[in-house]
Amino acid sequence: MAGPKSASFFGSNESTNGCVMVVEDDPAVRSGVCQLLQKAGYDVLEVDDGAKAIETIGSGENPLVVDVVITDIDKPTGMEAINFLKKQYPRVSVIALTGLEENKPPTQEQTKVVILGAGKGGTAFLDLLSHLPDVKIVGIADKVSSSPGLIRARQLGVPVWDNITDLIAQDGVNLIVDVTGNSDMPQVIEKHKSDKAEILGGAASKLLWNVAQYESQMQNHVLQTEKVSNLMKAGLIFDYLVKPVQEDKINTMIIQAMDHREIAKL
Repeated sequence: MAGPKSASFFGSNESTNGCVMVVEDDPAVRSGVCQLLQKAGYDVLEVDDGAKAIETIGSGENPLVVDVVITDIDKPTGMEAINFLKKQYPRVSVIALTGLEENKPPTQEQTKVVILGAGKGGTAFLDLLSHLPDVKIVGIADKVSSSPGLIRARQLGVPVWDNITDLIAQDGVNLIVDVTGNSDMPQVIEKHKSDKAEILGGAASKLLWNVAQYESQMQNHVLQTEKVSNLMKAGLIFDYLVKPVQEDKINTMIIQAMDHREIAKL
């Protein structure tokens, strides 16, 4: 991993909205959060565990420039970093980062899925299915190499294919999700798929996605874990984010955390 990036001297100035430290051991998650922050105009320091966060924030000018810390609390070192930060730098706002729940081992043989199309629909299915323990995404394909779903797949470590027919014909595929919008694709799939593979496309895929969206929203509403709740009650964290982090959510929360830090200075 590359070393921490330099932040602006003495924190916020005219060329930056502030400095945020991101502490996350998953490279894909860390990269995604950092990209969102940089896009919003923040300087970013990135480290992969709590121990390195403690070391980094005490180095050089960093104690003066860091405004907000976003740290994973699913690992013990994440909690160590929170306790250290609140003792040594009480004015720095801390935002916890957590998964929806601990990943559970598959309870049965995994369903092997292929996604055709990497636009908005393909990206949505990718984010949905990648978090299900009983699902293995064999690959995703799109004729446009810069499609958002392909970029997201690389972050998640999902294989990206440029040959759709080869992907369709992979051994052991159980389900082919067609979100290409190409009226000729059903015929292509039928020609190359195995007899055991089923096809999900058109209205059926749209319905499934709507149901999944609703279920995801319900999960997010009820997902107030005891750990996060206790951390907030104790004043150790300002708020929390749930993976995968949404751009509008992180932007709003960082702005609020910045305001909270300014109030703490008074």
